[in-house]
Amino acid sequence: MKKMLLLLSVILIAAVSCSPKSESSSEISLTEPKFSENGKPVVVVGTFGYHDPLFSDQNNKPTDIEIEIVNYSKGIEADYSTKEKENAYYDAIMHELDMALISGNAPDLLFMSPEDVERLNGLGALTDLYGLMDEQDELKRDDFLPCVLDGMTIDGKLPALMDGYDIYTAVAKTKFVPKEYENWTAAEAMEFYNKFHDEMDFCDRNEESSLADYMLMVEGMNCIDRNNSKCDFSGTFTELLEFCRENPVQVVPTLDFSKATQEQQREYFVDLESKGINDVQLVFPIRITGFTSGLGQDTYGYFNKEDITFVGYPSENGNGTYIYPSSSLFGICSQSGNKENAWKLLCLMLRHQPILEKSTHDGTRGIPVLKVQLQRDYDRPADYHQSINNDDILYNAVEQEGGYITQEYKDMLYEYILSVPANPYRAHMLQYIIDEEIDPVILDDRTAEQAAEILKSRIEIYLSERS
Repeated sequence: MKKMLLLLSVILIAAVSCSPKSESSSEISLTEPKFSENGKPVVVVGTFGYHDPLFSDQNNKPTDIEIEIVNYSKGIEADYSTKEKENAYYDAIMHELDMALISGNAPDLLFMSPEDVERLNGLGALTDLYGLMDEQDELKRDDFLPCVLDGMTIDGKLPALMDGYDIYTAVAKTKFVPKEYENWTAAEAMEFYNKFHDEMDFCDRNEESSLADYMLMVEGMNCIDRNNSKCDFSGTFTELLEFCRENPVQVVPTLDFSKATQEQQREYFVDLESKGINDVQLVFPIRITGFTSGLGQDTYGYFNKEDITFVGYPSENGNGTYIYPSSSLFGICSQSGNKENAWKLLCLMLRHQPILEKSTHDGTRGIPVLKVQLQRDYDRPADYHQSINNDDILYNAVEQEGGYITQEYKDMLYEYILSVPANPYRAHMLQYIIDEEIDPVILDDRTAEQAAEILKSRIEIYLSERS
């Protein structure tokens, strides 16, 4: 793979040096655009098997463009039984894509993971979408949430876009953690807990995805210098890991619902939810999947109207959130000779709004990237089940009651979404490595210092092999 990347880089650099200077052509030799038998331009869409549901909605199909799907995972047997085999499967797919780029047979529009975007952008294989955005009329910069464009910009260029995303963050009651501690550092988080440790739990009670996992992931990724293939996990990360070992997640005992009575089930959920309401837990992880009733229930409703502070996951860089795209990211290959039509197709997908339904499911795809779509969610009528304006916001297992979210609180949530840099570029394989080395420390099988040394060795080897 390393030799393939080197060869691809040399070919792309050579193409750039031999081509006339032109911002619209990304300064490389372009492939000839394709046309269908009836004369329509054909946009070649490269995927790894994830093109649905983007073109499955008949209302989202273009009328003046033909689409040709090229699946680079076709014929490659998927194997997720071990991390090594999963990596080999991924590398085999990337090899197929690299060969297409090397041979001058690149797709026009490409669906990628965040890690793919960083790799291909570093090789010059992706078009700066700002250029197309400024030249064409389909979508302009002011149509997007500023946090989206800011978060997805790399070195002043926009290599890709997403159509929606989720925010993973954490909140605390403002009466415990004042507003000035939004996006607190690891040192501040540990200091606050030490003040309340006799009466409060710091971590959430979800064994599968604890706050400790997320906060260590955010802090751990800040320890990695991917540009220079170096990392250093000593210092704050080691202290935070040791803190999490000493303060393990308090997991609520599971209940066998197939054997439990209705009263036992009710008591289980009352206990689960009342822990936070009764001020037993200091920090509450939440997942924002849209400006919907779910966001209102997880904040205004769950905390019984109390004000909250978005503390986030402790992070030294002041961005204590984890951004997860709703689907693959969309980029346009630098070699494409059909950039304008590829951009039209991309804009069509971004502008597409599923028909609103009054039922629970209406086809929303997380937080939208366009202002008009987020505003639609903000203004959604109260009689829609997913509307943040309905009267089901104030309810919990302890007190079954209805109530509307206040305008002030609603606007506070809206402003928070706009304040979070929507940066999805996280290397998943690096996260897997960090996650694997966290568990032995939490289980007391290894010291935090030993884990830091192992992480440094594993990640620097991983980065050097792909540099």
